[in-house]
Amino acid sequence: MAQIARASKSTEKKVAYQKKVEESGNNVVKYIFCGLILLAILFVIYSVYIVS
Repeated sequence: MAQIARASKSTEKKVAYQKKVEESGNNVVKYIFCGLILLAILFVIYSVYIVS
């Protein structure tokens, strides 16, 4: 019975760690997309300025 309890504890820790890593990964993806959008907007402004 003790082995089952230890196994479930380690499983819980693994699941919690996977969830934590997934959330931080999602944050990184959001930052990358925000950066790309910002760069696109700056490029459009720069292009309009050069054409004028």
